[in-house]
Amino acid sequence: MTSLGAGTKVRRVKLDALVVPEPDLKVTVDLVRFLESSGFHCAWIADSPPLGWPDVYVTLGLASVATSRITLAPGVTNPITRHGSVTANALATIHRLSGGRAALGIGVGYSAVRAAGLRPATLATLTEYVADLRRTWEARNVSIPIYIAASGPKALLAAGRLGDGAMVTVGTHPALVRRALAQIRQGAERAGRDPRDIDVVFLAGMAIADDWEEAKREASPVAARRAKDAEFHPEFFLPPELEHLRADAERVARAYDVKRHVDPDAPHNRLVTDELVDALALAGTPARCAQKLEAMREAGAARVALFPAGTERRQVLERFVHAVLPRLA
Repeated sequence: MTSLGAGTKVRRVKLDALVVPEPDLKVTVDLVRFLESSGFHCAWIADSPPLGWPDVYVTLGLASVATSRITLAPGVTNPITRHGSVTANALATIHRLSGGRAALGIGVGYSAVRAAGLRPATLATLTEYVADLRRTWEARNVSIPIYIAASGPKALLAAGRLGDGAMVTVGTHPALVRRALAQIRQGAERAGRDPRDIDVVFLAGMAIADDWEEAKREASPVAARRAKDAEFHPEFFLPPELEHLRADAERVARAYDVKRHVDPDAPHNRLVTDELVDALALAGTPARCAQKLEAMREAGAARVALFPAGTERRQVLERFVHAVLPRLA
């Protein structure tokens, strides 16, 4: 793997983090406080009850009273397992608790829905749900930005059409960043909106290690999930620059077990190749991770949400802050 020299500086993107709540929520709240003190913009709290993760809104409430600056948001919820009135009221409560620091990440549903044996929402259902949320908040004089989670072409168009922002999960290769931004731009323009008004966040699974095999092992679960898009969105999934990875991705997609979503010990992770990890995750040495963030920025990613892979997520974020962040000018 190529790397930058130790003294290389690259311009900083705006940084968020995706946080999976720990069983001991005090640990999670302490992590959010660490993110705030380290200059992170937003903590996105994962919402997937079937996987046994603590409740997203309890977690957000605790984080709200323990912090003062960082934005707090579900990352992401869905219209199937959360009734609209529940989501509207929960976010309004977080908005009040946090002094106006709430945001909402919402998509059609993946692990929270599929692992419960349910089907994801349609985009029509998502569109109606978002409209209902906005009507409820307007009646309560509450303003909360809504980020549409998107990885496929139709969801990216929808993000451009109706989102205040987009939470994009397509991988980290610059060609994937450019393709996603073009799709969001098209959706905005079709709706008569200015694409520059849409705040786009790219989710990047991250593993930092001096040894590539260690980084690959940690990052394989997030790369495997992205490879699943070879099945969901076969025509859109890979741009021409990455077409050579299609067979590898399809092999992973066929074996993927949603009930072991981001599980580092899931058998499907053993099928993930070096090339898939490099294209779909932020993995490698601190210098390599800085280099990849700069490549994403040059491709148009002004804001990136880091998802620390593996089981030692706090340690990964701490190493990012101490070993990667100083490289970002």
